[in-house]
Amino acid sequence: MLLGCSTRPGHPNPPRGGAAFLGVPQEITYAAAQPAPPQRPAAPPPWTLRSDAPPEYWDLSLEEAVRLALHHSQVVRDLGGRVVEAPAANATHYGPALAQSNPRTGEEAALSAFDAQVSTSLFWAHDERTLNNVLFGGGVAGLIQNTRNFAVEYSKTAATGTRLALRNLTRYNQDNAGALNRFPSSWETTWEGEVRHPLLQGGGLEFNRIAGPNAQPGLYNGVLLARVNTDVAAVDFEIAIRNLVRDVELTYWELYFAYREFDARSRGRDAARETWQVVRDKLSVGEEDEEREALASEQYFTAQAAVEESLSGNSLSNATTGGVYGVERRLRWLMGQPPTGPALLRPVDEPSRVDVQFPWEEIHAEAQWRRAELRRQEWEIKRSELELTAARNFLKARLDVVGQYRFRGFGNELVGGHRPNSSAVSDLLTGDLQGGQIGVELSRPVGNRIGHTAVQHAQLQLRRQRDIHREQSLRVEHEVSHAYGQLARSYQLTRTNYNRSQAAIRQWSAISRKYEAGVQEPGAPEILLENVLAAQSRAVVATTAYHRSLVDYNQALMSVHLAKGTLLDYHQVYLSEGPHSPAAMTSAHRTASRLVPRELPCLQIPAPIESGPYEQRHLAPSLDLDGLRLEVAPEVPAVDIQPLEEELLPAPLSSPD
Repeated sequence: MLLGCSTRPGHPNPPRGGAAFLGVPQEITYAAAQPAPPQRPAAPPPWTLRSDAPPEYWDLSLEEAVRLALHHSQVVRDLGGRVVEAPAANATHYGPALAQSNPRTGEEAALSAFDAQVSTSLFWAHDERTLNNVLFGGGVAGLIQNTRNFAVEYSKTAATGTRLALRNLTRYNQDNAGALNRFPSSWETTWEGEVRHPLLQGGGLEFNRIAGPNAQPGLYNGVLLARVNTDVAAVDFEIAIRNLVRDVELTYWELYFAYREFDARSRGRDAARETWQVVRDKLSVGEEDEEREALASEQYFTAQAAVEESLSGNSLSNATTGGVYGVERRLRWLMGQPPTGPALLRPVDEPSRVDVQFPWEEIHAEAQWRRAELRRQEWEIKRSELELTAARNFLKARLDVVGQYRFRGFGNELVGGHRPNSSAVSDLLTGDLQGGQIGVELSRPVGNRIGHTAVQHAQLQLRRQRDIHREQSLRVEHEVSHAYGQLARSYQLTRTNYNRSQAAIRQWSAISRKYEAGVQEPGAPEILLENVLAAQSRAVVATTAYHRSLVDYNQALMSVHLAKGTLLDYHQVYLSEGPHSPAAMTSAHRTASRLVPRELPCLQIPAPIESGPYEQRHLAPSLDLDGLRLEVAPEVPAVDIQPLEEELLPAPLSSPD
């Protein structure tokens, strides 16, 4: 209270039961944080069915869409919008750097356990005591003592677990026991060197690189495990980038299909309007009745509703899906663009119509070698193997060899003087007062239950990781098989649906001409309006099915590359570490000049944990392939797949800056 503290006034009406938190802790408040400034102004209103002005178009290629998505991928996006609901689960480009710089599990944190340590202390003390025996007080019953203690130690743990220490202890003593003292006050200084080397538990390069010098059973944080953490984080980032590229390509082709579907339905609507006009003209001259005129009218408005739905999407559980506007917004999200802009995204790349065939044996082997999930699990297996090696070390007893050697100096003063024992430092430099010891220390828990438990846990963990890898390998094989089958299925359906669409268009054109001209062949039934309207609907459905199967075929091509782990290479996307600052490069060069490898024949160098770099631009060396071999199937007796004669996309306009 004297310092100005005060108590908080009590709650005017405290609730019964003694609530612990009242007032502010029960309120929902804003954090006093500084959020990141917005990178762009607010977006214009989105495109809807009520938009009157005709849109401009941003002609976008797939390569540009992938490039923009990667350029704005500080936070890797996904179609689910997980960044809002679960931000901690979102991958960012900081992932590998955060893993490496983690102060608990990172590489530098593991190396810091081997850093040299300096500790020092300085104490002044005054003590007054009354003693029952004057001999204990140096001839006086009331002992008054002034002391000063100064200690400094420099210690370091070597990579083998050996602890090296050099310490100094300087003491000053002044008391009133003058009858038995040589000097009224005295100084004593001691320099001591100590070496402690573990012979069994905690010793060796391998164990200390895996577990670190301060490890406990089940708690390992060596530099090798820290490196595994960084490599796992790098693979996780690679998987996130791969999934982003996958989503961009899937959405790009979905937007292409949305435009094609909109165009096909627009043509069907225009045809329905023309048919309705023909029926109305015939109704005016008495060649049709009102029932068929209403049927033609209903067909037109049904087609108009389909056009509006293909433009804006349909609503399922209050979530707008599909449609040109909906898919275009999803692609904008993946590319890091505002939800709307002055120009509407429009794909300009045409989907592939070439029959691509992958050799099954090659893609099967390639998937087992290049899939990022399998490489990540192999790192987890390596982690478990290292932890098992460290756990087995704790089955050994703790046997340390300890050696100490010391120099002492005693004198009336700390420094100065030439008489014997006039200076503690001078006496130390003579080397007359020396001592040392060497021996062993042995400790071991009876039964060593914790050591056996740690080994059993590590063995079970290793078996689990290997079983998971085996199941992942089987799953990857199934995914490759599924993608391989879907590729053949979608290509065959593309050819079939193209022929189907051409037949439907020819049949629609022929029956429409006959109906408009009122042609009736001898012995043939009359061309009814219902036949014309049905032919129009079949032509629209067949054309849409053709473009759907064509897009499915290109997505199946992407799925094959995804299943066999070459999607990033297929898009020429390669991951590398960002550039360092000049100061960091200079520091690294200076550090590397000191940390050169040294061959020590008395030490056993552990085996490396890596088997070599992962070549992102090449296939497996065991396959002996120079590149991806694509085989074009020979021509089969079917209509060649070609785009429709009419241009299905609007005329291209210049892209905005």
